[in-house]
Amino acid sequence: MKRLRVAAALALLPASALAGHGLLNSFSDLTWLPPAGRTPDQWHYRLDDLREQTRLLLADNDVARLAVCLNAMREKLAEAEAMVSKAELAAAAIAIEGYRDYLARAEALVDDATRERLARALLEHQYMLSVDYPDLPVASRAVLATLIDDIGLRYQALRGKLPRGSAQALFFKEEEVRWSWEMGRRAGEVQP
Repeated sequence: MKRLRVAAALALLPASALAGHGLLNSFSDLTWLPPAGRTPDQWHYRLDDLREQTRLLLADNDVARLAVCLNAMREKLAEAEAMVSKAELAAAAIAIEGYRDYLARAEALVDDATRERLARALLEHQYMLSVDYPDLPVASRAVLATLIDDIGLRYQALRGKLPRGSAQALFFKEEEVRWSWEMGRRAGEVQP
């Protein structure tokens, strides 16, 4: 019932005030992806990967390990976008696989106290990818569409384990992601 009232209130707002780069942008405090740094198409990429693995091994506890995983996930997304921009699909697949590996580790580390942190991160990742998606080369960006959808499924599974209040607090971010991804998909469609 509460969602229905919120949806009705949003429907009354002018289009410019709705989510999606309007006045109610729920990601206004978002820190965007870092520069890609070393990428899978470079010979010394494996050294970067070993450094990340070492940070994970040296982390003192699960909260610290989760932080390492979340940072590595952001780096892998930046690498994937850089490789898609260069139409290096094999290298993009390596970065995406690295992202998925760190996501699986993060999922294994979360508990009741950190689950919302991972959920918020997944929404941010979907949002950033969906915003950047229309600007990427049409011929190579499909791998990111698959990743965005996969992150959405993982988010939904995680969301189902959140306390009701925490899940409801993410409503506007969820709507922002939904809107942004819908616009990203539309940008790829052939216009009449």
